[in-house]
Amino acid sequence: MKWEYREHVIDNDGDGADTFSIDYLNELGEEGWELLHVNKLQDVSSPNEALGGDLIRTKRVVLWFKRPKAE
Repeated sequence: MKWEYREHVIDNDGDGADTFSIDYLNELGEEGWELLHVNKLQDVSSPNEALGGDLIRTKRVVLWFKRPKAE
């Protein structure tokens, strides 16, 4: 079986807004795409006195999807 792949980059700018919705994931599923892997691309840190150090969070990830290739 042959596969086709696609990726989607999610960039969390820190404002708490979703840039990737469950509805979009459902659309991908209806089209036959399944989540294959998630890669973290970038972290950011900011001072956090309550923690006594830096707060590190993931800023950017890439989602990899695959589905059977149409013959």
